[in-house]
Amino acid sequence: MKTAAQKQRWFGFYASATLFAFALSALLAATNAAPRKNHPDMLVPIVMYHHVGDWGKANSDWAPYVVKPQEFQRQLDWLVANQYHTITFQELLAYQSSNMRPPAHSVILTFDDGWAEDVDIAKNFLAPRGMRGVFFVYTGAVAQQDNGSGYVSWNQVRQLEEAGQEVQSHTVSHSPLDTLAPSRLQFEMINSRDEMQAHVGHPVEVLAYPFGRHDERVIQATRDAGYKLGIAADDEPVAVLPRREWGNFQVRRFKVGYGDGIDVFAARMAEHAQK
Repeated sequence: MKTAAQKQRWFGFYASATLFAFALSALLAATNAAPRKNHPDMLVPIVMYHHVGDWGKANSDWAPYVVKPQEFQRQLDWLVANQYHTITFQELLAYQSSNMRPPAHSVILTFDDGWAEDVDIAKNFLAPRGMRGVFFVYTGAVAQQDNGSGYVSWNQVRQLEEAGQEVQSHTVSHSPLDTLAPSRLQFEMINSRDEMQAHVGHPVEVLAYPFGRHDERVIQATRDAGYKLGIAADDEPVAVLPRREWGNFQVRRFKVGYGDGIDVFAARMAEHAQK
């Protein structure tokens, strides 16, 4: 039978253990709830677009992925007025390899999926402002010649590159990578990179995860395939917590949608800008 002193020691032990467990639970909850910043070496807000058009309201399922042309212009003009300048992921990697911080007020504008309208976006919106974008293309949708499919052709991919834009990989079929068997996962990454490199004339070292979905297995496969950056989507939950050694493969972006006015855009830029 325990003495009063023993009971007191056991009570103190259990109380301490309970307090520790509570504190650990609170810490993990705070980690999961906190906004996920990019790897410290990034220091650049990254914006995610899909479509520029005025049809989001009539297609409600697409509205989160469509930006009105007038709002898109206002966003770009806001960046210019606030002294932002665009860089590409190739340039970001060059800064990293040189152990240099990107210049202040750098921003990366990304456009997903490889739509044919990307050529007009680059020509009519970006180029007049001296801006460049990064276009993530999934190769399974790319035709050899312009064919009215709604997606870019390899001819248009080359046009984007020749105009100073950058094209990077979005896999072959745009499948959610965390659902694929290992052999298919490897194919999606390696085949898209190799085919794209044959057309763009520069190393393809950046992969955007379709739908932003990735887990530990996808991250490891991305690294094994030779990519240097893995790009997520908006702040959707993912199946793996941030780890410093995975920073280059959990690069965060924020999505701009149909109803986002300039105030929302400015607030998201402030949220993602790192000090």
